[in-house]
Amino acid sequence: MKKNYLSLESMLILLLNALFILVFSHFLRAATSENPGSDDDDKYNKGVTVSPSHLNFNVDVGEIKTKTIKVTNYTGSIQKFRIKYNDFDISKYGKSSFLEPGTSEFSMSKMINLSPTFIELPPGTAEVVSVTVKVSAGPNARKAAWGVVLIEQVEEKKVLDPGNATGETIAFGITPTFAFGIWVYQNPPNVDSMSVDIKSFSYEIKDDGKRILMLSVENEGDGISFAKAYVEMTNLNTGEQVSLGGKSYTILPGYKRVFMFDLPDDLPKGNYSAVGVMDYNSEDEIVAAELELTIE
Repeated sequence: MKKNYLSLESMLILLLNALFILVFSHFLRAATSENPGSDDDDKYNKGVTVSPSHLNFNVDVGEIKTKTIKVTNYTGSIQKFRIKYNDFDISKYGKSSFLEPGTSEFSMSKMINLSPTFIELPPGTAEVVSVTVKVSAGPNARKAAWGVVLIEQVEEKKVLDPGNATGETIAFGITPTFAFGIWVYQNPPNVDSMSVDIKSFSYEIKDDGKRILMLSVENEGDGISFAKAYVEMTNLNTGEQVSLGGKSYTILPGYKRVFMFDLPDDLPKGNYSAVGVMDYNSEDEIVAAELELTIE
């Protein structure tokens, strides 16, 4: 067996190389700790998050309940938010419109309190907003109500007034940039929220050729219903089944809503039986309607 021996000069070179690598690694670690790397970049690239998206209350007369909204700043800069309440209305197609507090028949403006109403979040921090509902005795105490909590991003601006003779006046303002909406629902324990009915179930072909099923429903009760609408289609020629929808919806008392389900473009031709279902968490029943149609 042949043995190799290193000279003294070669050993010194190896030791110097090892020392250089050790020193270089130390400075590399120091630089990495002082300058955030990809992990930190990912941390601050998520934007701003707000949760939850809905708050459901069941507060009785004379009671007080509080729920919270968490706002987290995942950006790399300070973010400021203003928190306020608005009424809202909703169309039969589910489009919401904001109203001034107290203008809706089902307003929560007199029973809701928000704290704080302004927050400032440094990068990587979070804050909790408390939403308190207090139901006092009155004509609307045992009536369902709803509204929306708006969390608006704001930025301060300084505008010099060029028309001022002294040139010393500075005007401060608040400019909203974007907002998050958290829907708030109050269903008193006495209301009957389990009364949703299907009014019609139809098949339509739009001008652009899109084929849709339309399920029209109405909340005939006095409470807010949280329901799931979906359609089950069965090909009567082959027995194959197709499921459409499955999303959760809010149906306000006395309101009608129309749910539209797009038929797949590759749906095979033939005769079909479509069953529209509205599951509103009733212990006794689910509401369904059947429709027969031909896909050509």
